[in-house]
Amino acid sequence: MKTLLLFGLLIGVFWFFFLRKPSLKNKKPAQENAENLMVECHQCKTFISQNEALISNGKYYCSQTCLLKG
Repeated sequence: MKTLLLFGLLIGVFWFFFLRKPSLKNKKPAQENAENLMVECHQCKTFISQNEALISNGKYYCSQTCLLKG
């Protein structure tokens, strides 16, 4: 009986560490990944985050000044 319990315990430990699927808790949502995406200003070639960029005609700009120049 002890052998059967020990065998079951070993199988459970093996499954827990090697065969189970990774947890979804540690994955970042797609929106957080977009915050880290860097884009290049069409005018001055400076890299800025996509959240801070101004978009005009499909081109990214770092500021209103660059937007007006471009």
